[in-house]
Amino acid sequence: MSTSDSKVSRRRRWAKRLLITGGALGVLGLGFRFALHEFPGFGPAVADGVRAVVGPKPVAWAEDLVYGMEDFVKVQTRGDETPTTFWEEPSQEPVVVVTESGQRVVVDPLAGAPAKATVLHERVAGPNDGVWSVLRAPSDDKSVVMWRTQLHPDPKRPFTAVAVVAVDLTQAELRLVAGTDEPKSQQIPRSARPGSIPEEDHSELLAVFNGGFKAMHGNYGMKLGTDVFLPPRDIGCTVARKQDGSMAIRTFSTLKEQDAQISWYRQTPPCLIENGEPNPGLLHEFNKNWGAAVGGDTIIRRSAIGLSSDGKFLFYGLGESTTAQSIGRAMQAAGAHDAAQLDVNFIYPRFFLFEHGESGPSLGSPLIPDLKFNPAEYARTPAQRDFFYLKRKGSKKTARNG
Repeated sequence: MSTSDSKVSRRRRWAKRLLITGGALGVLGLGFRFALHEFPGFGPAVADGVRAVVGPKPVAWAEDLVYGMEDFVKVQTRGDETPTTFWEEPSQEPVVVVTESGQRVVVDPLAGAPAKATVLHERVAGPNDGVWSVLRAPSDDKSVVMWRTQLHPDPKRPFTAVAVVAVDLTQAELRLVAGTDEPKSQQIPRSARPGSIPEEDHSELLAVFNGGFKAMHGNYGMKLGTDVFLPPRDIGCTVARKQDGSMAIRTFSTLKEQDAQISWYRQTPPCLIENGEPNPGLLHEFNKNWGAAVGGDTIIRRSAIGLSSDGKFLFYGLGESTTAQSIGRAMQAAGAHDAAQLDVNFIYPRFFLFEHGESGPSLGSPLIPDLKFNPAEYARTPAQRDFFYLKRKGSKKTARNG
């Protein structure tokens, strides 16, 4: 074999190896992406394992590099897409409710709803951005307590969308439950954390949604009655219910003198919005203080909780392809005067209505498509992670669950 033939042969072997390697990496990449979306805990476990071996700085550097490239490609290839929407045009038809005396009454669906949310960016807005519509389970024929809207808070990314729920706190209560595993605590025994909604509240359940970060991701505090699962951090944004029934979402340093009057609290990273002002850290679009995906991507599924300035409305936001900055914008546009980010990533943010049948409450309609769930979760099957639930006012209160 001549020298030139030998070189050609070597080139072909290397080309074949590169082709095989590229194909294998592609298959592994697709498999990794599938696992991230289908198996809860897979992504966090991988990230924690890599950090344990090489340390946080190399991982952070790799995440930044990968994220920058991925976002550039997304914006260039998807920047002219039709805005992502979670549901079609909302119904504004009158609704029928059954009063306490058993009468069927036709009511205005928007009576008592918040003011129309602000449309942020016309270029990426959907046709129904900011328009509230009734949110209730098919089996619910009582007074209207919740409404929903959707917003597009990112002018560069039409694929960024946030579904926002508004809850009338004059008719509903927010409760907090510790999961069987999270937040991890050396102080509270497993027997004191059943991870499920007390049975006496089952008949009045409206909805359930996710809590905050795992303990290892910031050690943000949580308290239920006299049980302190994790001590509060002064910098933590604190979702708190006071003994008089009022709610607050504030940095803990401004609430600590009222600690004795707080029935429960759950902390998160620093507030997205406080006293009507966005957190200055949100000026940097890709700030990772509010969490990122395993690959470093800050354009991820996020959730948030907020309060109106008068404390009448609670807001919950669930956003696809959002930064902390963009979900903060959406919460403020919806009417939140104070807001905290809750959990992030594909698996953990979730919001479901409860259906009521002969066998008791079960999870029904998800707020957005593609939320995986077991109908028995939260009410009959314990949850590993902490969560919030909403119930109508007037039913019996419990000592351990807010």
